[in-house]
Amino acid sequence: MATFLLIHGAWHGAWCWERVAVRLRAAGHRVLAPDLPAHGADRTAWWRATLGAYAKRVCDVARPAAPVIAVGHSLGGLVVTEAAAREPHLFAALVYLCAFAPVRGESLLSLGRSDTGLVPRAARWGLGTITIRPEHATAAFYQACEPADAAAAIARLCPTPILPILQGVRASVPRDIPLAYVECTEDRAITIDLQRRMHRRFAMARVVTMETDHSPFLGAPEELTAHLDELVSIAR
Repeated sequence: MATFLLIHGAWHGAWCWERVAVRLRAAGHRVLAPDLPAHGADRTAWWRATLGAYAKRVCDVARPAAPVIAVGHSLGGLVVTEAAAREPHLFAALVYLCAFAPVRGESLLSLGRSDTGLVPRAARWGLGTITIRPEHATAAFYQACEPADAAAAIARLCPTPILPILQGVRASVPRDIPLAYVECTEDRAITIDLQRRMHRRFAMARVVTMETDHSPFLGAPEELTAHLDELVSIAR
């Protein structure tokens, strides 16, 4: 049995992991899935939501259950990187799920600039936050999901604070933490080209390929759960 700490990406919340969490628990694992500050049910003001605050939330949740296998989706990849750099003893492994995998100083914005994904077209920049235009959300995040699942997810999207988009990680992942990457070939938010450019810079213990969009937790939860269950084997 392992303890999984599931970290959502921008505009989402812990709710996006519901289908995977129930399957991991059925397989005998413990699952933790917090809302990051200013996401989901968390009511932190946007100006208090920083990449550092996100990493602190991850470490605070991980500490009583350590060591954990942290799974970061999308923006969550930067978050688990920052958290593991701060308190590496809390983490048995990091899994990047079609996620940003940064080296020191890189941010979501700096990595995303080199991509051709659809998020810039879908995003609406406001005062302190960024929202996703509902009419573009399916194309960006959920094109391989069932229409009803996509509609339900779109209704739950929330604004994402600007600061964590702009801020770079302060350090790279410590070398003794095993890493894995789950790449999604049909992803239109972080293209497969960018995913591979990022993960090939690291000594990944495992790279898994899924023929899914940016949201395999909705469209392919059984397959994703099977991969996560198998990735327990890389944990230190």
